[in-house]
Amino acid sequence: MTNTDILLEDLEDVLDDATSIPLSKKCAVDVDKIKTIIEDIRLNTPQETKQAKAIVDSRNSILEEAKKEAAEIIQKAQAQARDLVARDEITKAAQAQATEIMANANQQGEQFINDAKNQASEILSNATTQANEMVTSAQNKSREMLNAVNNYADDTLLSIDDSLYKALTDVRRIRQGIMNAQQKKD
Repeated sequence: MTNTDILLEDLEDVLDDATSIPLSKKCAVDVDKIKTIIEDIRLNTPQETKQAKAIVDSRNSILEEAKKEAAEIIQKAQAQARDLVARDEITKAAQAQATEIMANANQQGEQFINDAKNQASEILSNATTQANEMVTSAQNKSREMLNAVNNYADDTLLSIDDSLYKALTDVRRIRQGIMNAQQKKD
C-alpha cells in the first residue's frame, strides 16, 4: 500500500469520525486535519513519480546488462572460434561450429534483450498506470472534501446569519417597545 493510499484512508477516517450536527444531514469535520492530509498527499505524489522514474532507470539498467551479456557471449564465441581455426585438422568443422555458436549467441542475446525490453516496458506501463490512478484518486478525494468543507462553511454562515437576523429583530422589537413605553409616560 502506498503512502497516498494510506493518506486517503486517513482522510476517509476523518470524514467517518465527523460529528453530526443535530437536526441536519451536515457533519462537523476537523478542517485542519483535512488540510494536513491533503498537503501530505501533495507531498507524496512526487515520491510516487520518483518511483516511476526509478522503474524507468531500472529498465535502462536491465537493457544495459542484457547488452553486456550479449557482448560477452559474442566475445566468448569469437574467442572459441579463433581457437578452433588455429587447429589445422579441424578448421572446417571449427568454422562451422563457430558460425553456429555465433548465430546461437546472437539469437540468445537478441532474445534476452527483447525479453528485457518487454519486461521493462510492462513494468513501466503498470507503474505509470498505477501512478496516474493514484493521482486521479487523490485529486478526486481532495475535490470531494473541499466541496464538503465549502458546503459546511456555507451552511454554518447561513445559520449564523439567520440567528443574527432574529436577534436583531428581537432587539429592534424590544427597543420599539421601550420607546413606546417612554412615549406613553410622556
